[in-house]
Amino acid sequence: MVSIYIALYLFLAGAGGGSFLLGSVVDLVLRFRPQAARGWFARVSPVTDAGLVLGPVLVVASAIFLVLDLGVPEKAFYLFLVSSQSLLSLGAWAILLFAVAAFGALVLGFVAGDSGDEGEVDPSARRVILRVAELGCSLMATGLALFVVVYSGVFLALYPSLPLLHTPWVPVLFVASALATGLASLMVVAFFRQPVPGMVEGARALLGLDAVLVALEAVALTVFLVVSLVSGFPAREGALLLLAGTLAPAFWGGVVVLGLVAPFSVDVVCRALPSFSAVALGAAGTLLGGLFLRVVLLMATQRFNLAFMSVLPFWT
Repeated sequence: MVSIYIALYLFLAGAGGGSFLLGSVVDLVLRFRPQAARGWFARVSPVTDAGLVLGPVLVVASAIFLVLDLGVPEKAFYLFLVSSQSLLSLGAWAILLFAVAAFGALVLGFVAGDSGDEGEVDPSARRVILRVAELGCSLMATGLALFVVVYSGVFLALYPSLPLLHTPWVPVLFVASALATGLASLMVVAFFRQPVPGMVEGARALLGLDAVLVALEAVALTVFLVVSLVSGFPAREGALLLLAGTLAPAFWGGVVVLGLVAPFSVDVVCRALPSFSAVALGAAGTLLGGLFLRVVLLMATQRFNLAFMSVLPFWT
């Protein structure tokens, strides 16, 4: 049984992992492809760099909602203390290790930039050691962020007792949504950092990517609904709840209009008529749509009770 806490956990973990992935990919490209420093990656880096800080903050916040859903901290500690190969336990460890690696990379990068003080170790050698350690933490955090983005959708899709979610299109949808909401969170942060040099130009350069990510999320959602409709009961019933049932207003208004149509329209219009306020509003719509998506999917899901051979709601 799930609640709003799980929806918030899935939303924040996805947005945090997505924003970190975007920031890390741009950062790594600029490190290893110097010629890219004069192109698109250099223009967007003032915006995406925030993901290296925002990402772990959002993921740690998601863990708080996971603890709230479990009810008592002891249940959360159980995920770490008991040896288990379950995806839930692996996800909990991934969140912890991701936060440690990401914050470690930030600290090492800061220290490396201030490593010119005299000491027993040659400053240049010390800087190299710190940079290598920082790169190692960054690569580790990037891999863990990818796992965090992917695993929630995979976890929900694993259980045949949840027919609506038991499809490979759920992980695809969750990854697409994580990247879209991750970029949207960076755009919202950029709106409040407009005085920073390159911020406005970087946000405008990201409009095309944002439109692509929103479009991919829309395609994944459409395929997921079609697959659900042609499936047997109760997956078809869950899809009908979203499209024409009690959840239709939240689905069409919150997920489709607010989370997909409005942001995509803003991206298209603002490429010709730039407006940072409109871009920020579109990004906020993507974020709200991502939260609505997780809420309505969980509310539409029904589970089989194998003991009594009955169908029960998944949402408490």
